[in-house]
Amino acid sequence: MEVFGIPIFVESSFLFLLLIMALNAHSLSLGVAGALMLAVSIVAHELGHALTAAAFGYKTRDITISLLGGCASLIALPRTAWKEFLTAIAGPAVSFLLAFMVLLVDILGIPVTNIWLASMLNWFFWMNVMLGAFNLLPGFPMDGGRIFRSVMRIFYSRVKATKIAMWVGRVFAIYLGFSGLGAILGGGSWGFVRIIIAYMIWQEGYREYLAAVDEERYRPWTQADFEARVSPPPYGR
Repeated sequence: MEVFGIPIFVESSFLFLLLIMALNAHSLSLGVAGALMLAVSIVAHELGHALTAAAFGYKTRDITISLLGGCASLIALPRTAWKEFLTAIAGPAVSFLLAFMVLLVDILGIPVTNIWLASMLNWFFWMNVMLGAFNLLPGFPMDGGRIFRSVMRIFYSRVKATKIAMWVGRVFAIYLGFSGLGAILGGGSWGFVRIIIAYMIWQEGYREYLAAVDEERYRPWTQADFEARVSPPPYGR
């Protein structure tokens, strides 16, 4: 499937997420519908990144949905701080916009008499609020981490700003990992997802730091040469 010419892929691990949601919902229909709405929300979130990057001339290879959320694989990341800031914040902005659209139904007094539909709208609202808010946390290379790096670039070089963002992200990853462990010990069903996300933040942040170092080292190269050597990490999660 393609949206705005960008291929959309769904990993098999997302089916596991669907299963978890179905088992934790009040009914199978609510769980499946909720998972599908989550998929739509994630794709919309990632399209926010992709289309903003496209406006600056950066293409997106594809968007992938998995157990850990979604990622837009940009062929090249914006190098200018303000462009990176707008590209990073676009995803959460789309999520909050979707939540506001549901809220608008209530503000305008549009009646929703069907209980199932009312439950889905409520789920869609909170899902997008949490999706937008979670991605604003400083877990580089999550959106919040990228926003933080773009601000740090006002004061430091790209490499230094990336290193600072990476270590702030790793502190957050440690907290997220221990909170996930606590959730597992407490009998929660989402703790292991937190641990996997924490691991991703730890690894991918370092990977992007190495990419920034390579970019600085091979600055005389053309953009095409650099992209051939360094494959940028996925955008968003």
